[in-house]
Amino acid sequence: MRILFFGTSEFAVYPLKMLIESHFDITGVVTTPDRPGKRGKKLIEPPVKVLAKEYGLPVIQPEKLKDSKATNSIAEFKADVFVVVSYGKFLPSSILKLPKYKINIHPSLLPKYRGPSPINYALLNGDKYTGVSIIDVSDKMDAGDIYMQWVEKVYDNDNYETLHNRLALVGSKMAVCVLESIESGDVKTKKQNDEDATFTKIIDKKDGKIDFETMSAVRIVNMARAYYGWPSAYCSYKSKVFKIFEADALDIEAKPKEVVRVSKNELVIGCAKGAISIKKIQPESKKPMDIKAFLAGYRFEVGEIIQ
Repeated sequence: MRILFFGTSEFAVYPLKMLIESHFDITGVVTTPDRPGKRGKKLIEPPVKVLAKEYGLPVIQPEKLKDSKATNSIAEFKADVFVVVSYGKFLPSSILKLPKYKINIHPSLLPKYRGPSPINYALLNGDKYTGVSIIDVSDKMDAGDIYMQWVEKVYDNDNYETLHNRLALVGSKMAVCVLESIESGDVKTKKQNDEDATFTKIIDKKDGKIDFETMSAVRIVNMARAYYGWPSAYCSYKSKVFKIFEADALDIEAKPKEVVRVSKNELVIGCAKGAISIKKIQPESKKPMDIKAFLAGYRFEVGEIIQ
């Protein structure tokens, strides 16, 4: 069984590596083009391309998928199955019709959280459970029939990084199971209920901006978890940006935006409802640090305003 892998981000690295190291025949990898880095000078290769090159797999990076050149290039792999994981582009019908099977690893319990940011949304909404779905790739976003699903607990100390890594590993194992079922001819699917579908959007940098006046403490803590790494939950103090990586929500009466308590190892800020006690923070142009180390170098007074 010949498999062509479509993927781009770090989430797709896990299943590609597991498939390569299994008995499956990975004929090549399709990923997005190299993009300029933060400073716009050096081109950065997608993580999936980096891994594919390590294993000597052929890689193609079409800019557009709807032209005949891209379709012909993909058809040349003569794949029986497409495995699509965090690729970042819709596959047009001209490409979808090429293989017999097309499976996608999606980190949510579909039809909940269709779209590009399911892990962020599960954390942002304080979900106690999320999961992984292996689905057929259709011409509608994440709407294909379901091959397999796994329910995963979301722990109170989970953030985007920890949950992302766990779901990527679970999804990789599930993909192997589904592909083995396809090989054996013993594969079944069930349809999604479109009426229950919810959708996510691409996360933007501005989504991480904290508004202590309108947001509850629980919301801000969930933002820190959901946006861990990027864009981060951030606020301003004396014209400097501070990223909050970890905080606890306190059920206390407090004025929004005000420093409520401060000591050598505690910084509490009032919110629209409750207050947050910061545990890990990153000052502008510095590395993340725990609150005790941070307060050793920064002075705050009760009653000061945090924007």
